[in-house]
This record gives sequence, C-alpha cells and structure tokens, in this order.
Amino acid sequence: MELYSQLIQVDFISVVTIVYLIIFMASNDAYDHRINTLFSFSLTLLLCLTVSDNLDYYFSRLTTPNPLHKYVLMLGYILRVMLLMSAVFILRHNELTRRMKLLLWLPVIADVLVVMSQLFGDTLFTIDENNGIHKYLLSYVPHAASLVYFFTVLVIAVKRHRKGNRQEALIIYVMLAAVMGAVVSEIILKTRGILISAISLMLAFYYLYLHMEHFKRDTLTGTLNRMSFFADMKRFRPESITALCELDMNDLKRINDVQGHAEGDKAIRTIADTVMKCLPGGSYLYRLGGDEFAVLFMNTDRDRVEAAVSRIRTELSKTPYVCAMGVAYWSSGSSFSEIYNLADMNMYEDKRRLKEAV
Repeated sequence: MELYSQLIQVDFISVVTIVYLIIFMASNDAYDHRINTLFSFSLTLLLCLTVSDNLDYYFSRLTTPNPLHKYVLMLGYILRVMLLMSAVFILRHNELTRRMKLLLWLPVIADVLVVMSQLFGDTLFTIDENNGIHKYLLSYVPHAASLVYFFTVLVIAVKRHRKGNRQEALIIYVMLAAVMGAVVSEIILKTRGILISAISLMLAFYYLYLHMEHFKRDTLTGTLNRMSFFADMKRFRPESITALCELDMNDLKRINDVQGHAEGDKAIRTIADTVMKCLPGGSYLYRLGGDEFAVLFMNTDRDRVEAAVSRIRTELSKTPYVCAMGVAYWSSGSSFSEIYNLADMNMYEDKRRLKEAV
C-alpha cells in the first residue's frame, strides 16, 4: 500500500497534466496539425518514461534482482534523451529541414547504440544481488547527449531573445531552469518524478503559449495581425517606438483579377518574407489587412531604421512587386495616432510618386 501511495504522490500532477493536454489537443483539431503531431510524440515519450521510472522504482524495492530491471533502466536512458530531442523539434517546428532533422537525430542514435551495448555485457552498469546499481563510464553518454540538446535549446532561446521575441525566450529560459533544477534534485536529493512533472508542465504551458500566438498572427504570412497591432499600441509606451513604417502593395487587385488569387497570395507572402529578412532585432511586422503592412521599430536609433528601410526597398526591387512605403519617427509629445497618421500620409505620397513614375 505504501508503494502505491508514493507512486500516486509522485505521478499525479504529471499524469493529469498529460491527460489534460491530450484532451485539449484532440478538441483543437483546427490548430496546426504539424505542431499537434510533435506534441503528441513528446507526450507519448513522457508517458513511456513515467511507466519506465515507476517500474524502476518498483524493481529497486524488491529484495532480489528482477531480470527485467536491466531493460527498464536501458529504456529510461533512451527515453530521456529522445524527450529532449522532441523538445528541440517543437521549438524549431517552423525551421525544420531534412538536414536539420538528421543532425538532431544523431545524438539519439549515438545514445541508443551505446545503451544497446549493455545487451552484450555490463558496459553501462551492473545490478548486484542487493539491487544496488553500479555505473560505469559509458553510463554518462546519455547525459552528454542530453547536454547537447540542453545547450541547443539554450541557443534557440538566446536567438529568439536577440530577435525581439523576449516573451518566448523568457518561457524557454524558465523551462530550462525547471528541467535543470529537476535533474539536480533527482541526482543530489535522490527525489523521484520531479523531472517528469517539470517537463509535463512545461509542455502544457508552451503549447498554450503557441496556441495564443497562433491567434495573434496572420494565417497567410505568419506575421502579427491587425488585432495584435492595435493591442500593441495600447501596450507599448509611445516613447518606446522609434518609428512606424507603413507598406502598401501596388496592383494587387490586377494580379488577383488577371492571374488569380493564388498568385495574389504568393505576392503577399513574398512581400512579408522579404520585409522580415530586412528587419533588425526589436522590430515587429504586422499585416493590417489585404496588401497593407506595418512595421514598428522599437527602442533603436534612427540610423538603423533608415538602413532597414533602405534595405527593404532594395530587396523589394528584386521582386516582381512594387510597394509604397511611408515612415514616421516618434518625437517628444507625439501620440500614437499622430505617428500613425503621419506614416499613412507619407505612404500615400510615396504611392503617388510611384504611379507618376510609371
């Protein structure tokens, strides 16, 4: 009875969190199928690891060694590394190429090969007649593979932070701190189930974060949408806005009428992708609707804004599409409405010049 009581205490939070997330994902079939698939893979690994850890705990309390204990320990070594790999897949779901997927699988493959060597002899550990586990040098290979993924996630967080995605970066930093704290707790304090609980909670919170971000973004281009633009205007202090740039594509209606809406969508995506590549960190791109975009340059100097705007014009000139642009800089005492109206006026002036040039 004491055994079951301890298992419930250790696993209750993690199991409830996993079940809740599975139900939430199943009822959210309109969400990105690729993200749901990645999370489903991680949750499956997490459930398997929960079972594996509980079996390990059960076998370790027996008076005589159980032959299955060896295989349970081997499975745990593999699942922990795969779980961290799946976290990297989730964090980089928009950037995964075939080459990147292969590179991310390499530490897992190396870990599996080392762990499977235990089948041919005691290369990782031995279990004595008192159920004591004695580890050898190769048993630290899974730890090394885990560190590879840990630092990969850390690099991702730093890059997101530098690009201005500070909220997401903060969430990842907290996830890493929680996982590291759980690992230290299990190694030094010999606690159980802390790592699984930490990972299950982090997966749930990150899924909810991605879910909220999904409704803040434009489905066609992936940029922030009109609702996010006006929400940010209320959230940001006017003095933190260095400049506002408005963009409006020319001749979208003609492209839709002559070449079809698929070509029109391609044109809009091309403009969004081109502008995104030219923006410095701390800048935000919004699709306000149709062929209208806006860029907020936050807490940066005027020279960087002018350089970015110049680069946008240069890169857009390499595409088949033409965009009018209007820039307004914040000045002391200005309100957001004044900045917005000035950028709008400058954009229409640029549109007039482009039409006259044609």
